[in-house]
Amino acid sequence: MNFKPTKQELILVIMAILMGGLLRMSRTERLAVEHFDEGVYSSEIWYEDAQGNGYPMRHLYAPPLLPNLITAIAAIPGTQNVAPFAPAMLFGCLTVVVLWWMGRAWFGSNAGLVIVFLVAFSDFHILFSRMAMTDVPALFWICLAVAVASNGLQKQSVRLMMLAGLCTGLAWWTKYTGWLPLAIMCSGSGCWWLLEGRRRVSAVTILKLMAAMSLVAVVCWLPVLWLLQEHGGYAAVKQNHSGYSLGFDGWQDRLADHMVYHFRLDSWFGAAALGVGMLVAATQRWYLLVRSTWNDPRSLPASNFPSPAILAKFVIAAIALATMALGVGTIGLLACIGIGGIAGMFLWPMLSDLYTRRLSSDLSPPSESAAPYTDADLRSAPTIDPTLGVCLVAAWFAGMLLMTPTYQSYPRLSLPLVAAIWLAAAGGLAWWIEATLNVARRGGEVASHWGLMLARRSAAGLLMVAMGLTIFGAASLQPSWIWQDRTSLRDASWAIGVAVYGHASGTYEKTKTPMFLDESGIIHPDAEDEYDENRELMRQPTAIESMMATVAEKADTSKSLTPPELPVCVVYGFGEPAVLSHLSAAGLNVSAVQDLDFPHATWKGDPVATYLVLGPHALRTPGLLYDWTVQQNRFEHVDDFYFAPSEILLFNLFSPRWISQHEEVAVQKLELYRLK
Repeated sequence: MNFKPTKQELILVIMAILMGGLLRMSRTERLAVEHFDEGVYSSEIWYEDAQGNGYPMRHLYAPPLLPNLITAIAAIPGTQNVAPFAPAMLFGCLTVVVLWWMGRAWFGSNAGLVIVFLVAFSDFHILFSRMAMTDVPALFWICLAVAVASNGLQKQSVRLMMLAGLCTGLAWWTKYTGWLPLAIMCSGSGCWWLLEGRRRVSAVTILKLMAAMSLVAVVCWLPVLWLLQEHGGYAAVKQNHSGYSLGFDGWQDRLADHMVYHFRLDSWFGAAALGVGMLVAATQRWYLLVRSTWNDPRSLPASNFPSPAILAKFVIAAIALATMALGVGTIGLLACIGIGGIAGMFLWPMLSDLYTRRLSSDLSPPSESAAPYTDADLRSAPTIDPTLGVCLVAAWFAGMLLMTPTYQSYPRLSLPLVAAIWLAAAGGLAWWIEATLNVARRGGEVASHWGLMLARRSAAGLLMVAMGLTIFGAASLQPSWIWQDRTSLRDASWAIGVAVYGHASGTYEKTKTPMFLDESGIIHPDAEDEYDENRELMRQPTAIESMMATVAEKADTSKSLTPPELPVCVVYGFGEPAVLSHLSAAGLNVSAVQDLDFPHATWKGDPVATYLVLGPHALRTPGLLYDWTVQQNRFEHVDDFYFAPSEILLFNLFSPRWISQHEEVAVQKLELYRLK
């Protein structure tokens, strides 16, 4: 029997993938390097010191795969502006495909249709797919490695496990946590072997397969390890990462931070994706089942299976899920569904029964009075043992939930956890669809299986909690941040470039301090009331409005700032690679410094005007304030420049609690100094 996807399923999947690609690749004019890591990863495009070395300490932030991809794309004429973001966009689109394949293989076609919409329209995933970061490319390789490894384990294929090892190696080349597939497969396959796998495969075979995957992954990783030797080896990377590893002290607070990130960055896109994914999967399953029974002589007309009431139940469930997602957030609801689904798949393995029937082409009814199974049922079944799938996703989910909050709560770190939640939720919804059909198939029989009853009550309880939070939380259509303008830092950087040339040539005038701001950029508390000509009190701008008035205006980046008559000068940056990248694009000579004890730059043996840029990252650098206290008399303050960071950058700079208590963080400052 042919178990390939139906034409209708492929059309729906392709539609979701194309829409997801459109969301990720549109409005590129709103993109600019902004995050610290983005500046580092894209530094080979613009940075090279006198010795020909790359950006200082770049090896501490990521292995070489992503920076090299960005550099290769930037070499193509006309791609300079989009090159930093192109790899993440591409891998973001491919991740949609891989997770559809995983969901379909592990939990059936219903899960595949659910997850393809969830990932394609995920605000969180789209946001990071539009950034020059390692997280989305690494997630692609991690998911692909686990998908291939699960297939290799199912078929007991050493070749597939070696291919999974290669994918793991590429994940490791992308991000230092790229070894995650090994942890997921070892823990998940071990659980599966204890529960069921030992009846079909020996422990020696499992160990041999995992050893093949691990060996290839390590061999692929060795060149990166060798490249690190000139920089202090992996020990230097580990020491740097130890600053982000905080242990379990404050674990619950950092978990709460991640929950806030997802609720804040979530929008109606995610809620709609959940509703549409559920609706598409369930209605197509019902329709194909109806069509399959039309010409089936074994069908029982009297049983009226599948009835329109089942379709109505599916439609109501889809609407209810979308509504609840608006109240509690899509990821929060998916986590509840995933936990309930994992419990359901363990307690009443409906998907495993379908998988077994697919292997044996068994179409017999589950009981005498029940409607028989059809080709449509077998076509929707998983192609990999669902018990293996649920063990892998449970290990993945539990491991990421436990370990993610032990690190500094940067939003991007939860992407692997989000992938596990997507898979668990898609499997849970597929299980519910099949369980509903199975009960209806039996007609008047009431399934009394204790596992089904317990799973139903657990899932119902979690959904009731979500519904209660929705009602009290007043569900709303929160706008999406996916196309938020991220060019403000670029505009401020170009304003710095103008100021540098003006100051070096002696023509620069310091910008005027806006109303209600003193010279240090602080809201002035004693601003006097003003009245119009009719002596009516004029509305005064709020504090945040006054601060937003200082943000740099849109820059014309279509041409360089360096005509021949301008003087030669050099701009050094401390902890602001993104700013340096924009200054370089504007035509200035730039370089990074790791301390403030640097001499004047020279040109043909003569000193030239030398400037220093400090920004929000400098304040977070240990020892910088002490260094500044010692060195500040060497510098002349030129001016301050303000920019409005994007939502995702704000969450990287400050905790959600701090942001909620200090609205002034919506505007950040860059300081320009000249070395005397």
